[in-house]
Amino acid sequence: MPRSTEKDLKAMWNICRDFYFKWREAVRDEFGEDSAKKLVEKFWEKVGQGTAKLYLEYDVARPGDLKSIARAIQISSQIMGENVEIEECEEGVIVRHTHCPWWDWYKRMNLEDEDQLGCDIWFRTTVRNIDPKADVFTTKSFSKGHDVCERLIYFKE
Repeated sequence: MPRSTEKDLKAMWNICRDFYFKWREAVRDEFGEDSAKKLVEKFWEKVGQGTAKLYLEYDVARPGDLKSIARAIQISSQIMGENVEIEECEEGVIVRHTHCPWWDWYKRMNLEDEDQLGCDIWFRTTVRNIDPKADVFTTKSFSKGHDVCERLIYFKE
């Protein structure tokens, strides 16, 4: 029976997300909810550091070029099954997620409050590790009832 690459990719995305939530559940069961939340924050910080390092290593994001940073985030997000748009504006570059399977998983796991937390840490750490003069501000999020997650990447004054 021929395999579908798209079906296999979607299965792998869900395996990876399930892996993350099982890890979080194991930490909670062993060390409690407060420790789980602290480790979730540390986890997304470490992932952001690694993401920035890889973006720089592969020359897909460049310091001083906000659009290249936003584009790298867009591409990697799309690879993970997310729908993402970028838009240049006067203040910087907007990264807008119109669909994100992570949000679906956070809802399924009754952890809606952690969705934005983890993404904010990942975005901030990734962007600042690429360019310390850049920063990120969340303007909209699924967890706050918006129909998109939207972040502005900008240069600090």
